[in-house]
This record gives sequence, C-alpha cells and structure tokens, in this order.
Amino acid sequence: MAIILTVAGSDSVGGAGVEADIKAISSMGAHAAVALTAVTAQNTSRLREIFPLPPEQVTAQITAVAEDACISAVKTGMLYSPRTVRAVASLLTELEAPLVVDPVLFAGVGASLHKGGLAESLVKDLLPLATVVTPNREEAETISGMKIVDDGSLEEVGNILLDLGPKAVLLKGGHLDGNVARDLLFTAEGVLEMVSPRLDRKVHGAGCTLSSFIATGLGLGMDPRESVQEAKRRIYDSIAMALPVGKGLLAINPMATLYKEAMRARMAEEVRSAVETIEQRLPPELVPEVGMNLAYALPYPQGYREICGVQGRLVRVGEGIRRAGEVRFGGSRHIARVVMAASAADPEVRCVMNLRYSQETLAELVSFGLDVGSFDRAEEPDSVSSMEWGTAHAIMGCGHVPDVIFDRGAVGKEPMVRVLGRDPEEVLGKIAGLMK
Repeated sequence: MAIILTVAGSDSVGGAGVEADIKAISSMGAHAAVALTAVTAQNTSRLREIFPLPPEQVTAQITAVAEDACISAVKTGMLYSPRTVRAVASLLTELEAPLVVDPVLFAGVGASLHKGGLAESLVKDLLPLATVVTPNREEAETISGMKIVDDGSLEEVGNILLDLGPKAVLLKGGHLDGNVARDLLFTAEGVLEMVSPRLDRKVHGAGCTLSSFIATGLGLGMDPRESVQEAKRRIYDSIAMALPVGKGLLAINPMATLYKEAMRARMAEEVRSAVETIEQRLPPELVPEVGMNLAYALPYPQGYREICGVQGRLVRVGEGIRRAGEVRFGGSRHIARVVMAASAADPEVRCVMNLRYSQETLAELVSFGLDVGSFDRAEEPDSVSSMEWGTAHAIMGCGHVPDVIFDRGAVGKEPMVRVLGRDPEEVLGKIAGLMK
C-alpha cells in the first residue's frame, strides 16, 4: 500500500488541514500518515486561535513514521513558522520521496496562518526540494513578489516560481477571474492549461485537498502531469459536492469521487430496467429516425464517461423496440450533451430521453401537465454543439429546467422531443400516459 505523509495543521471543524488530507488520501486507496504542525481553533466562518507545535515535536513525528514505514510521497501544508520549515526540510531531504508543497499562508476565511518570514523560508529551504508546488493567487503573488493582473503576468509569476527550484508549479485558478477555473501547470517542458467549469460556491479546504490528491497520485506512481490531471478531476467533484457543515463556507468533500464511483453499478441497473420498460411498453412509432436513448448522469458529470446510456441507441425493429448495444457509461453522446447542459443549470436534473417529434405527442405531454420549453435551430450560432446550446437556450427562455424541451428541426436535422427528470423512474413517470 502507498503511504502518504501529510505534514500540516489540524482543523477543528474538519474541513481542511490533516482532516481533509486523510480523507483525500484514503479516497484514492492509499494510507495517510500524519505529522501535526499546529492545532487550530477554527470553523467555517472564522479562525479563532492557532496553537503551533514546537519544531522538534514535528520532526519527532516525521522520524517516527519514517523509521517504521516506507513513505511513498509527502505533502506539506500549514507549517506556520520559518523554524518549522527549516526543521522539516532537513528531514525531507533524507526521505527521497516525491514532495508536494502547498505553501499555506492564509485560511479560506482570510486569516493569516503564518509567522513573519515564512514565505522567505519556503523559498530558500523547501521549494527547491519540491516535485510540485501548489500556490493560489495570493500565495503566488506573495512568494514571487509580483502581482497577477493579466495572462502575461500570470505566466511570468509561474516561471518565477519554477526558477526557485521545484520540478513543477501548479497555479490554481479558483482565485483567478473568469467564467472557468483555469489551472496552469508549469514544468521545464512548458505550460499545461487545464480548464473546468467554475462552480458558484466558496469552499473550505480546497487547497489542502488538491495537494493531497496530487501527492497520492505521485505516491501511486503517476508522473507530475498525470497526478495533477487526476487531482483536477477529483477536486472538481469535491467542490461540486461540498458539504454545508457550518454557517460559513461549505466544507470540501474529498470523498466525492469515491461516492460517485460507488453509484455506477446501481445507476446502470436503473437504466437497464428503464430500457426494458421502454422495449415492452413504448409504442415503436415514438422512436425517432436517428434512434432513441436514455441517458443518466452521475452528479456533476465531467464528460461522457460519467453518463450511462445505451451504446448504439434504442431502435425500431418491426413492431417493437430493441436496444442496439449494451447499457454502459460512455454509451451515449448525443443525449449526453443534453444531460450535461441540463445538469449545469440544475444539478438535480440528471436524466434525459428523446422521442420522435409530432404535434400530437407534444400536445399529449402538455395535457399531462408537463412544463415545456423549446429552441429554434435557425438561431443556432456557428461552431457550437446543437444539443448543449439548444438545451441551455430553452432553459434560459423558461427561467428553469422544464420537463420537456423540443425543436422542430432544420435542414438535415430531425425534429425532436426530449423529456428531462431527476432519474429514469421520474422520466418514465412523465411519459407514462404514452405507454401501452
């Protein structure tokens, strides 16, 4: 088993520090060992007090772990004082394990988590040992001595930090401006840009969790680029599924990706059951010429691999309906785009199926009391996904995610009706009046 050592402070509310680190490391199948640097009295709204441990007590913990276990990787978080940095650095030099440095200077609630001279000590003693350094905007500006005001200064700051000795620098985009979270990984080979949708929420513990994911990836044998990309995937889930622990910031949920993975088998079975109902009870004339599908997404899907559907779609065979392939994650592309657009507007809406368009079908759905939205393909901009744009456009027109979204097609584009809901059971319930 990979053993990941976290050298960091304790968070009394359990949302950051070693409490978040242990959950993040465990969620990836590794074992977390701990060297505590400080105890904090804090919650999701404010930092009350810090009780730092003497450096010799911190190093005693590291020594105790190292003499008994083979450490696969190390992550440092809140070190608080220059004396602790120097003491820790001297020991980590001997370990020869990959090192992730999260240069913690401030808490998520804005309070200082360091003594004077800490940034200078990090630069001199710890950054040259690092495999990856993970500063946020404020930390990067403090360490580099330069303000980030545009893309040019962002790249300059990244290169300044890289020149301080680490093998890689990850400038985190959560504190930068823009509609997307844009992270930049600086290495000797160049800059890797990683983009994800920006989530409209502030969380407690994101930096701690991200650096722990990266350290665990390194400890499991990934190279820096692979470990950062995997950490980026996991931190999106962790933020999206953050927990309302207190009255202030949401607490990060490092177990989120693990929870999502555990949902897969049950969700695939729900889709199979719904498909069997469709095959047995839905009139075949409701199958579009391009075929029918039912797609069901994991919470906050990050792509087709997190959406379950029928590979090859459902097709009309004589007077019946049959699936043309297996039910699996990644099996749908066309309807999956609708799911992703709908889920982005309302995370509760994670399931969609499509039907052949006709005025009669649409009238029946309206008669069931369903809320209906639409879009016109003639208004579709160039170079966009029809399904994502159309779904988002219809939702914007309604002011919410409706039960049904339709369009009347265009040249070479079949008109279509799409029924949306929280899960397959709800979607089939909305079209129950169309069943045999």
